[in-house]
Amino acid sequence: MKRKRLLAAFMAAAMTASLAACGSGGSGNASGEGTSGSTETQTITMLVQQSRNFDGLQEMIKKLEEEENIKIDVQVVPDDESLNMIKMKLNSGECPDLIDYNVPAIYDIVDPAENFADMSDEEWVSKLKIPENVTAGDGKIYGFPFLSVPGVHGFIYNKDVFEQCGITEEPATWEEFLDVCQTIKDQGITPIHMPKDSWVPQVLMTDNFAKALGKDATEEFSEKIMANETKWTDVPEFAEVIDQYLELYEKGYINDNFASATYDDSILAVAEGTAAMHFNGDFFAASVLEANLDANIGMFAMSMTDGVDVMTENMSSAGFVAYKNSENLDTVKKVLNLWATPEYANLYFADRPAFPAFEDVDGGPVPEYLQEVNEKFIESGKVIPEFNYYVMDLNALFESTLYVYYVDAPAKGNMDGAQIMEKFQGDFEQYMKDQGAEGF
Repeated sequence: MKRKRLLAAFMAAAMTASLAACGSGGSGNASGEGTSGSTETQTITMLVQQSRNFDGLQEMIKKLEEEENIKIDVQVVPDDESLNMIKMKLNSGECPDLIDYNVPAIYDIVDPAENFADMSDEEWVSKLKIPENVTAGDGKIYGFPFLSVPGVHGFIYNKDVFEQCGITEEPATWEEFLDVCQTIKDQGITPIHMPKDSWVPQVLMTDNFAKALGKDATEEFSEKIMANETKWTDVPEFAEVIDQYLELYEKGYINDNFASATYDDSILAVAEGTAAMHFNGDFFAASVLEANLDANIGMFAMSMTDGVDVMTENMSSAGFVAYKNSENLDTVKKVLNLWATPEYANLYFADRPAFPAFEDVDGGPVPEYLQEVNEKFIESGKVIPEFNYYVMDLNALFESTLYVYYVDAPAKGNMDGAQIMEKFQGDFEQYMKDQGAEGF
């Protein structure tokens, strides 16, 4: 029921946001308000995913050191290593004070009450536009978000490449999309760039699983699968979506080096026009423009299922959690309270316009690549949650199994959609037994 309330809160925000959108060796706790009340520099540690070490975040960190005498020692890690790194550091008890991850998704991967500091009574919580978005099942808030409406999924594309290839309109159906890919390939350009990072290709599946089933059937399936009343193999749409995804590789529409390419390579490929498209959240478009301010970028929704004209939304925001046993928790809390103010948060959005999580923060104008999407889908309410939203308790299992299969299958050519779902059904049953889940 909580997740239903979250969805209702999101939809209300999305439709009104139109065109506005573990202990570490630190050096002591913070004291004083405003400009630092202490001349001694306080140091805290922070783990950040490589793709989210934004210029705006770096500016916020720089401002802290200059004005508050608070230095943040940042450890940047590859995205595909981030979750394992977080778990390892939490298990060792030697965890950074601040950890970058999606909020509230991290709650379903790591026990928040056991590992993260309760922030429910912090000053910044009162400034949240939609506090329900980051409230855990126990009613407490453990995560600091940057976004109120995290973003929608679709194909981000280089308009200049489309024009170069004589493509004048965005494809409206999957068959039209495949024709566009072939046209681009015939011009010697990579139609779609994919990296090795397992979290990236799964976005296409979490998007299309939800579209293939529809909102009500997705919710019904999620309830039945967690009660062991159905199987993943009982839903043919899952295998069909995966097969359509694998077809993109078979037809040569994906970059040849997908097994070694990085997420940053995908950004640069679209920014420089060596690839035409990439499927992800709209945040990818902002990263492309950071890499090339002159890039002419667009975005469109695409469904593998005929007649489905909706976009899916990522219900988790980029943000931070604080290690519960940090020796520097007072300093960490001061940092987050500062980061929720316009003076700091505006820096985050200066080069990456979006919908801020906090009141009075300027998220900047809706970028051009989102204007049509905002009008056609968000304003009109044609947005549904991604499939993963309904089964967030399985995030850890997805990360270690299903997402990996999405990368291995085209690389090794050893599984089709039905075989992937059969293999995952076995993983799922064992996982639920290991968790002591009722009915397994």
